[in-house]
Amino acid sequence: MVITYQGDNYFKLQSGEDVILIDPTNQRSFKGTILVIKTEEPTLVAAEKKDNNIEQSFPFLINHQGEYEIKNIQVKGVSAGYDEKEKEENTIYQINFDEIKILCLGHLKKELDPKLLAGLEEVDIMILPGGGKPYLNEAQAAKIVRQIAPSIIIPSLFKDVKNFLKEFDATKLEPQDKLVIKKKDLKPEALSVVWLKP
Repeated sequence: MVITYQGDNYFKLQSGEDVILIDPTNQRSFKGTILVIKTEEPTLVAAEKKDNNIEQSFPFLINHQGEYEIKNIQVKGVSAGYDEKEKEENTIYQINFDEIKILCLGHLKKELDPKLLAGLEEVDIMILPGGGKPYLNEAQAAKIVRQIAPSIIIPSLFKDVKNFLKEFDATKLEPQDKLVIKKKDLKPEALSVVWLKP
């Protein structure tokens, strides 16, 4: 699997010809994509006209809770709680893709309920938002990481990731263009931070 970061909370996950996009900010990269996961508002995708027929040229879209299976990809969206102030419900997604279990915390703004934590499957890779308001601060983000104990943590939405890296003694870490990983390369509960640059 290859994971690249496009900025904001936009990630591309690819295994062979299969592509998943998380929170894409444009539709130009939809070609060849089989699945789009939106952790905030839905993406509106227009159908393309071809030979006087309307052809659906967009991937399967997941933008709410539930269990889904597309090809050999399993996705489970669960509520992380309702935010009274923002009047919105936060949804987190568990993705099983290429035998790797990915937990995407989307735009999480508060710590996870212990009952929710207990129901999460073993996590290989966690995509974690943070960096302070409106998202988790560095200490809250680090606490969630230690509670879930993934093999790899990928920070997202941080304005400055360096304070988060201090939480894991990873201040010498350099940003990478992409993460290339196979299931056999993962070390359980390793808590390794991978800093991807957009």
